[in-house]
Amino acid sequence: MVAIGLYYPYVHFRDLAWIKAAALYMPQLARVVPPGFRVSDPIEVQALRDGLGFVENFDPADAVEAASAHLLATVNAHGDELAGAFGVGPRRTGGVNAEPSPPEFPAHIDNSRNTRRFGGQGLAGLYPGEMTATLRQALSESGLAVPAIRNSVSGGSGSEWIGLDPAVAWVYKCALTAEVARRTAFIPLTDQVAAHTAAGDWDADRMAAVLLGGSVGSTEMLDLTSRVGVLSLQYVLPARLATVPVDKIVELRTKYQSEFIAYTDAVRQAAQKLQENVGDIPSRQALELHLRQAVHHDFETKVDDLRKVMNGIGLQTITTAISARFEMPSSVALFSAVGAVASSMMGTMTGAAGTAAVAAFGLVTGARRQSDQAAAANPTGFLLRVERGLKPTTLWRRIRHSCGASL
Repeated sequence: MVAIGLYYPYVHFRDLAWIKAAALYMPQLARVVPPGFRVSDPIEVQALRDGLGFVENFDPADAVEAASAHLLATVNAHGDELAGAFGVGPRRTGGVNAEPSPPEFPAHIDNSRNTRRFGGQGLAGLYPGEMTATLRQALSESGLAVPAIRNSVSGGSGSEWIGLDPAVAWVYKCALTAEVARRTAFIPLTDQVAAHTAAGDWDADRMAAVLLGGSVGSTEMLDLTSRVGVLSLQYVLPARLATVPVDKIVELRTKYQSEFIAYTDAVRQAAQKLQENVGDIPSRQALELHLRQAVHHDFETKVDDLRKVMNGIGLQTITTAISARFEMPSSVALFSAVGAVASSMMGTMTGAAGTAAVAAFGLVTGARRQSDQAAAANPTGFLLRVERGLKPTTLWRRIRHSCGASL
C-alpha cells in the first residue's frame, strides 16, 4: 500500500524546507481543509501541488462528529476545571493571533496587529467547519470559546472563527487529526516539534489528562515509515534545503519516477520490518537506536556503494577507451575529449577534433546509460539523484557531468 501523509495541526505549512523534504520521501500529502476554508499557499507549495499533485485537500466532515464528541465529553465532565485554567473571559468578539500549542509549550503569538487578548495570552482559532454546532455551543456556554476574527495568523481578514485558548485548540486539532488518520490510514506528519506527541488515540480521558495534568503524557514515536524516510533523506540533502528551488524537486520526482517508487517501497518495507521486530519494545530510546542502525544498513551503506559504482563508470570507461584510441596520457585525453564535446556543441567541430568529439560523445552516452542502469537497479538510486540534483555543482562535478558520471 502506498504511504500517504496527513499534515497537522494546521492547514498552511509553516516550514518550506520541511515540505520540500517530505516531497522527496512521501508520495503524497493530505491536509485537513474544511468546506469554506480559504487556502492561501506560497508559490513553492503551489508548485508541488500543481507539478506533482503532492498536496491534496481533504474534507474532514466524516471525522468531525467523532472528534467533537470527545471534546464535548471532556467539557461536560470537567467544565469548571477547564474554565478555570483555559477560560477566555466574557463573551465578546476578538482577534485571533496565536497558534494552537500543547499546554507545556508557550504559544507563538503574532503581535503585529492590534488584536485582543484573553486570560493574559492570545487566542487560537478553529474554523467553524472543524467542529459540530453542539460542541461550539458547549464551549461558548462554558466560557472556553468566543467568536473571533481570523485577522493575523492566517493572513486573511473578515473570516469568523472560534477563539479558544491555544492548548484547547491544539488538543482538539490532535483529536481531529487522529480521527481522520483512523478512517483513512493516512500517516500523521508535522513540521512542528511540539506536535510530535500528537499520535495515537485522543479520547475524552486523554484530553482531560493532557489539559488538566499539564503534560502530553508519554512521548510517542513518529510513524516508522516517516522516520525511516526522514533519516535516509538526511544523509543526502543539502544543508540549506529551504533555498533549493522547488522546481528541482518537481523535476527529480518527474524524471526519476520509477526510482522514486522503488525508494519509497524500500522505506515502507524497512519500516514494516522494524515494526515486526522491535516495534513493541517499551523503550523509545532503544527503538530510536534500532531505527538508526536499520537506516544505516539499508540506505546509507547502499548509497555509498552506489556512489562508488556510478563515480567509476563514466571516468573509467572514458579514460580507458580514449587512452587506447589516441595513445596519450588518460588525463590529457579526458580533458581533450571534454573540450571536443564542448566544441561540437558550439558548432565548431572540424577534422580530428570532430572525430575525437564524435568518439567521446559516444563514450559519454554509454557511460551515462550505465550510470542510469546502476541507479535504477538499486532501491537507493533515487537518494543519489537527490544528492546530485540538489547540491551546488562544482567545476569538477560539471566536468564529470559532461563525462556522464552524474545525473
